[in-house]
Amino acid sequence: MSVHIESPLGFTAEFPEHTQVLAESTAGPNTEQYGLLGDVLVTVITDDVSVHGAPQANGWAHLMSEFYLNERSGTLLTEGELNLPGKAAYAVVVGYNDDETGLARIAAPVGVWESGRFIGVVVIWPYADPSVEPRLGMLKEIVAGISLT
Repeated sequence: MSVHIESPLGFTAEFPEHTQVLAESTAGPNTEQYGLLGDVLVTVITDDVSVHGAPQANGWAHLMSEFYLNERSGTLLTEGELNLPGKAAYAVVVGYNDDETGLARIAAPVGVWESGRFIGVVVIWPYADPSVEPRLGMLKEIVAGISLT
């Protein structure tokens, strides 16, 4: 069973059972946030004004990753195309320490270009251990579950 979301921001999403829709996004205007099991936070951002194609969507992912690399003293773990059917989705995956909790986390900004439109997705999850991180399979499932309408 999954949670189906019809967003007023122009996308639909199929997220895993027990997904919580956060009442207010802390990420600012034109964003929505969702809590998934395992302390995974998904932020979806619309910005059709600044991004006009797959190359700019890739650039958006890099730009967003700079916060985690520079402000959070993070480390680049991997980057590249997620190879999802019907959409261009480029991720930049960064490991960092959360100053508020002291815990290690992973942040994955993903620029998605689908049907001539852009959507940004930032997925943050707790760092498990080097044998499973980065969990690209989980990231692909989350991004694949979001479609522009």
